[in-house]
Amino acid sequence: MDTGLMQPQPDKAPATNSPLLERFRAVLSPSGRSPRTLEEKLAALSDTELQSIMQTAKFVQVAMQFKLAANDKTMGWPELVQSMYRGMGIDRRSLVAELLQETDPLPFIPEPKAQKSSQQMGQAIYQRPEFNAAPVSTATADDETASALESVLADAFPETRSKPKQSTTFANKDEFLEAMTPVAKEVAEDLGISHKIVLAQAALESSWGKAARGNNLMGIKSHGEKGGVDVVTHEVVNGKKVKITDSFRQYDTPEDSIRGYGSFLKANSRYRHFLRAGSENEDAQLSALQTSGYATDPMYAQKLKNIMKGLPDEEEGRG
Repeated sequence: MDTGLMQPQPDKAPATNSPLLERFRAVLSPSGRSPRTLEEKLAALSDTELQSIMQTAKFVQVAMQFKLAANDKTMGWPELVQSMYRGMGIDRRSLVAELLQETDPLPFIPEPKAQKSSQQMGQAIYQRPEFNAAPVSTATADDETASALESVLADAFPETRSKPKQSTTFANKDEFLEAMTPVAKEVAEDLGISHKIVLAQAALESSWGKAARGNNLMGIKSHGEKGGVDVVTHEVVNGKKVKITDSFRQYDTPEDSIRGYGSFLKANSRYRHFLRAGSENEDAQLSALQTSGYATDPMYAQKLKNIMKGLPDEEEGRG
């Protein structure tokens, strides 16, 4: 009988499901199991997280379009996401890149970059995704992310960014209310809501008219429309306040902004419950506005209510 190394050995079963491999997979796989599909990853996110992913992907997509217009093919989706959002966790960056590759695959292979010196390579290694595995958790890191994103966007399309229109400013709260109350009542009557909610939103979103870039008192974003202006703002994601840059609509006057707010609400079905809550029931309106997703701040309705308490009643007038 043959013995030793020359003896034919029985075929070994695939080790795909072996206990040893499962142990390694439990340690090395981010989810502790086989890699999830893109659809599974997206399904695991909340609506707020999905909106954040979508907004991020749109920014990256626009930046890529301008790179291609300049015949710059040095970056693929992963590299561009990394350069724009260094402060973002690696899992989130990878998801954005994977989503873009799936929905908008690039028609080219990124060109190799120029050879770096050994010193440059040594410095660059600390910017690799492996060294940024944890999500950003400090305000300082958020500020750096916003600044980096602002810089990348400016470099990508400096000539296309709209300049903000001349904004009307208000000396104080009384001047703001005197100017905005008539149009707030006009729009509120048309919508069937309390004019105090309109005034409170305008006050909260614009700091009583002191921070209304492009006369946008109501904080309405461009949503892909042309003519917007980039503004550094904040969103609440997973309970954390994050600074981002987004495009907001511009208006010729503050009054146009409030009228535009009315048109915006009527054109979007997500606000139908808010508009049907009843003009006399301010609490119901505030609750419906909160759940509609007008703002990501979980305290948005309470902040509006606090402002409304300080607004003059109809019979008291402005005195």
